Amino acid sequence: MDIIKLNKTVLTVDDDDNLRNVLVDKLTVTGFETLSAANGEEGLKIILEKHPDAILLDALMPKMNGWQVLEKLREDEWGKTANVIMLTSLEQVDFIAHAMEKGVFTYIVKSNLVLDDVIKIVKNTLHI
Repeated sequence: MDIIKLNKTVLTVDDDDNLRNVLVDKLTVTGFETLSAANGEEGLKIILEKHPDAILLDALMPKMNGWQVLEKLREDEWGKTANVIMLTSLEQVDFIAHAMEKGVFTYIVKSNLVLDDVIKIVKNTLHI
């Protein structure tokens, strides 16, 4: 089966190795270029260097959590409008509201995660 290249890069930032690897594999098979990071500090470095087209960002991570990454990202000229999709186990309304205030396109609760839905969300975010 040939993979159709979409010419879009997606960075997955999550400290859960299994979930991160599954997401990267699914995104790659779908045709995305992929990058990954195991913590927020590493993720922010990659974001600012590579400027991915979309970022799947976990909220709770070591070294730098997703909220801190988002704050730093929005301070950067390029990062002000970067496409961020939050991935988290937090379903509280105040967390969702905070994400939306920071320009997060979508908020995915991990317990509700369906891989095909993640791909659809990434494609919608990138207008594919």
